[in-house]
Amino acid sequence: MLEKKPIIGIVGRADFEKENYNVICCFESVRRSIIKKGGIPVLILPNQDIDYESLSPRDVPELTKNEKDELTKVIDLCDGILIPGTFKLYEYDKFIYKYALEKDIPILGICGGMQLMAIINKSREEIKNTIVKNETEINHFMKGQDYVHKIKILDGTLLKGIIGKSEIMVNSRHNLHISTACGLKVSAYSTDGLIEAVEVPNKKFVLGVQWHPESMLDYDDDANKIFDKFISACKKQ
Repeated sequence: MLEKKPIIGIVGRADFEKENYNVICCFESVRRSIIKKGGIPVLILPNQDIDYESLSPRDVPELTKNEKDELTKVIDLCDGILIPGTFKLYEYDKFIYKYALEKDIPILGICGGMQLMAIINKSREEIKNTIVKNETEINHFMKGQDYVHKIKILDGTLLKGIIGKSEIMVNSRHNLHISTACGLKVSAYSTDGLIEAVEVPNKKFVLGVQWHPESMLDYDDDANKIFDKFISACKKQ
């Protein structure tokens, strides 16, 4: 009998395609990472009749009760949620994360997805002081590099249990970071003191990482460990 594959909901991202048509899309590295590790990727689309890419998040209307109910029906079909990187975080991102957290559905947040975890209950003014520009001696934005800098993983964390090491090398392509843990448990710091991973204790699996393990699966054992553990947690739903 074939093993049942978990369904992994990937939060859609607003963007432009080459002909300047607005799209809601999924990064290929994210989609393929789920397939490689034995999951079924599905795209969770925002369900408001608006053009997300042309609007600032502050100008997007609040989700109605019906829109929230519709989103919950989609989330309930998923065994896990992956929140990928983004430069814009909308209300639907926050709703999906909050609902999945409440239902104890495994969550993996990557880059902007990790930052979402830190600002989930903050006001617009508080967010400005939470997601801040990198100003350190280490360059965290080096797109296309296999490895960019070292991080230190803290004992007694989910990430340490997954990786089994105190230090690893990661890739990065971000100019922003979270300034405080905001009630989350910090899993790792970069060597210049920036928060690189966070988690929510007492859940099946809720982990946020600032780097991009989804683009490292072909060459990095540690990235594979993260996805293996995530998919394994999703199978237990």
